[in-house]
Amino acid sequence: MKLTHRALSVLSISFMSLMAAAPVLAAPAYLVGQSGGRINVRSSPSTSASSPHYGIVGDRVQVIDATYSDDGYHWYYVEFSSGARGWVRGDLVNVQDPIGFDDF
Repeated sequence: MKLTHRALSVLSISFMSLMAAAPVLAAPAYLVGQSGGRINVRSSPSTSASSPHYGIVGDRVQVIDATYSDDGYHWYYVEFSSGARGWVRGDLVNVQDPIGFDDF
């Protein structure tokens, strides 16, 4: 009986570890704004955060995460096809398949 309990504990911990390491499902999206405009890609979800990257209106991205910020905006954590990642203000991102992101 003790062995069965220990085996179940090990299996449960292993499963939880695998779930924590599993990649988050990404939602396809693209950047919106004035044609040809640059979109700041920030290091954290805030208008005062540094902007080490930028995207161009129309760039396709994958939304990885979303949050609301103290600055009153909602933000998307996006990944570009180049692998660059960062935070973009929500009104500048058009999420094409908002499963899991529809609260934003």
